[in-house]
Amino acid sequence: MGSRPAAQVGHSRKVYIQRDYSQGLGLRYSTAMPPQLQDRMPEDLFEAAIVNINQILAGAENGSVGVYAESCFACLTGYLIYMCMDTHYERSLKEVRKLIEEYNRTVFMPRRLMMIDPSERGLRVIEVVLLS
Repeated sequence: MGSRPAAQVGHSRKVYIQRDYSQGLGLRYSTAMPPQLQDRMPEDLFEAAIVNINQILAGAENGSVGVYAESCFACLTGYLIYMCMDTHYERSLKEVRKLIEEYNRTVFMPRRLMMIDPSERGLRVIEVVLLS
């Protein structure tokens, strides 16, 4: 039997931050503080984390000259270029992953919480685990 990571010791509960469709189908998450987290962390810290994630994801879906040039170059190379580099969208998802790791280290873990990367849940929800 292997040892379990410290973040998974004991029983844990989960809170899900749902997608926010109030502004259309764009990829963004609700900034409303779930009641289960209200006694664990300040609302402004939670909202700042979700807003930062939403900003990165909005940038991932926006087109730019660079994104269009990247797509044209990929087409010209038979998409072989993507064996050597990530797409703009993949780079944005990696940026979200790094941001969540930083938030977990500095904000969530000291409060016995752990935010899970939304790409692990198909970008449907952001999962926050309440560690016991």
